[in-house]
Amino acid sequence: MADEHRSAKMAAGMSTAAAIAAALAWLNSGKVEAGTWEFTLPEEFVHLITAIAASSDSIDENLLQVIEEITKLALNVQGFPANTTGIRSFTRVCAVANQAYQGDDMEVPEGMSLLVKAYPLNAALSLIRVASSISEATNINSSWPLLPSETVAYQVQNANQIYVSGTVAGIMAVFSCEKVA
Repeated sequence: MADEHRSAKMAAGMSTAAAIAAALAWLNSGKVEAGTWEFTLPEEFVHLITAIAASSDSIDENLLQVIEEITKLALNVQGFPANTTGIRSFTRVCAVANQAYQGDDMEVPEGMSLLVKAYPLNAALSLIRVASSISEATNINSSWPLLPSETVAYQVQNANQIYVSGTVAGIMAVFSCEKVA
């Protein structure tokens, strides 16, 4: 959580520094005279930028120092997850109507989703209810309903965190995700 806040603060600071640098470069370009342009920005901000631009003797040096410090920061950017070596699937039969069944112990790779699908040949108008607990899986108000062939995806760590129940005895839910290498 602290890393998220640090990254957000760093991004905001970098954006602000980039905006100030762009404004300073524009003012130093000689195409605009300070104080003769109109902005919708607060007047105090315009005066601040004008004052900074007026003392631009050391701005290039200061900007280089800022850039050097920014490049020293270690940015933790997570890209797309790597491809895995295959997939794994299992079927959960809801043998008794309105009874919750837990998913198997199947690890879901970081950054991947677990798919839960109501089996295509389930009885017409039957529902598979998907939830994160036994009580929620049997409650129409706290579960995700799936008609035959419908799918829902969750980014959970393990398939055993998901419970399913069926409105008709004998219908099935299929769980699938990439294999953990």
